[in-house]
Amino acid sequence: MQPKLAGTAALAALSAFVLPGAQFRAVRQPSKPLSVTRSFEITDKAIVSDPSFTLDRVLTQLVQRSGVPSLTPQQLLRQMFDTQNPRPGLADASAPHCDDTILNGQPSFNGLPRRCPTPEGALAATPYTSDEWFTLGIANRFDLTPPDGSNCGQYRLVFAHREANPDAVQLHLIFEAVLPNPHPTLGLQGCRAVAQFWSDLSSVDSMETRRQRLEKFFFLGLDGFVPVVDPANLAFPGGVRTLQQTIPDPHNRFYQFRLVKQCDNGGCTLRFQPDVLENQPYGLLFKDTSSQGQAFRADFLKQVPGLATDDLLLFQMHIPNQYLMVESNPADTSPLPFVYEGFETPSFMNDIQGELNRIGSKLTPVEIINRATEEGCVGCHGFSGGVDFGGNVKLAIGFLGLPMISDKIMMDGEGGPGTRYGVDPIVEKQFIPHRMQILQDFLRNGTAPVHSK
Repeated sequence: MQPKLAGTAALAALSAFVLPGAQFRAVRQPSKPLSVTRSFEITDKAIVSDPSFTLDRVLTQLVQRSGVPSLTPQQLLRQMFDTQNPRPGLADASAPHCDDTILNGQPSFNGLPRRCPTPEGALAATPYTSDEWFTLGIANRFDLTPPDGSNCGQYRLVFAHREANPDAVQLHLIFEAVLPNPHPTLGLQGCRAVAQFWSDLSSVDSMETRRQRLEKFFFLGLDGFVPVVDPANLAFPGGVRTLQQTIPDPHNRFYQFRLVKQCDNGGCTLRFQPDVLENQPYGLLFKDTSSQGQAFRADFLKQVPGLATDDLLLFQMHIPNQYLMVESNPADTSPLPFVYEGFETPSFMNDIQGELNRIGSKLTPVEIINRATEEGCVGCHGFSGGVDFGGNVKLAIGFLGLPMISDKIMMDGEGGPGTRYGVDPIVEKQFIPHRMQILQDFLRNGTAPVHSK
């Protein structure tokens, strides 16, 4: 028995050693070229309008998988919007609210001012109805998989609220779930099945078959993987982002939420908690003379080399959390300034020029500020082809508006003319080809994903 056991152990060890290589050699190349509308931004109404992908189903599954008793999907969404009401709120008096912290007599978050309340806080008053929300799209962000394979990327479901006046009022929810790697010891190779799943969709001609596969991926999970729709996947670094528009005031805003399960001796709760927005610093820090303003500007100068990279898809910045806001509003300059332009002092612009000189860049400080703005919610959603980034960097002409997926602009799809929700040309023509290349390179030769937009 001992020699047999030893041989079995040796075989198991050998299998473990060659497994990543075996997976690498088993790549299935798509029989057709990778498709934007099949493998990256799925907005065909025949798929996304199916009952499989309703907001109610997403929230119901989150509640069920949380194991929190007596919680309803309607209550969970009401609680999220209640974070934008002052205490005691309209849905959950013990949950976070926008006036939990007062600084200099004003509501604040992360030590910086915030709006309190918002018009959308009124949605906390009543449960949503069956036809109140509709689904706009499904997005594959395998390109956001970390090089170490600590997770397998981010996968999105986008929902829109039905409005009586959609030209003045818009509300989108973007569920950005981060899928865990079930084989962390394999590193990035543990995510190969996910990449293969998205690649394979390009070769499937039947929209119904693609819908079924996407339903399994999001709600049941690939073999060996948890479903995308799971409460843990919407905790940090996952979450829910919102686009909230009310014109004329307070105009367009973005917010970030994390889903958190909290347990104590009294039981467990599942709640959405507000969080800061990535790369969205407080505009006045560009000129504030306080120690915080000085520290921010010193940190910003460290971002200049990354912002000076002469590639739209690769220039980047990473502003530390202590300078970031809980909301952004590109049209608001007072009392909550979110845009950078107009707040820079001549001395700080000189500091930026000095850093550009040090790295040998021919860009101007204004071009660096424009690139920095593009890296936050304001720029990514609001900029278009007219913005000067300098060098060889230029955005395509995009939608005249902030949503990257539009319920107002219909495009031709496999179902015929006007059968899919429009995807902004900046995403479709500039961002997605790079995401395609990342997916192909990984499947072909195991190349780790690089920074992308």
